[in-house]
Amino acid sequence: INGINTQSENIADNGGIREAYRAYQRLKARGLKAQVLPGLSDFSQDQLFFLGFAQVWCGNYTNGALKSKLIEGAHAPNHFRVIGTLSNNAEFSKAWSCPQGSPMNPPHKCILW
Repeated sequence: INGINTQSENIADNGGIREAYRAYQRLKARGLKAQVLPGLSDFSQDQLFFLGFAQVWCGNYTNGALKSKLIEGAHAPNHFRVIGTLSNNAEFSKAWSCPQGSPMNPPHKCILW
């Protein structure tokens, strides 16, 4: 992945999920009623929030499209957008009980704003 090409979008993904989660927390504080979704009752509301983020990026690439995205793309491939953004988010790690130092909860996270 060309980090120079994807840097601004990586920053946007990280800041976007952080602000969306803050807005979601404010909505919960105002009395948002928890919804139970069929087949997903084992997940907490916070876990469902992060599942919703990740689900948006589900998809496949042809080998040619993936190669082009890796070399020239302004966005990292979807898998890396999800892993990179969520592993950099303390609220995600807390919601999913990711052990400190695990791949999804590294000890150092980058927070710009």
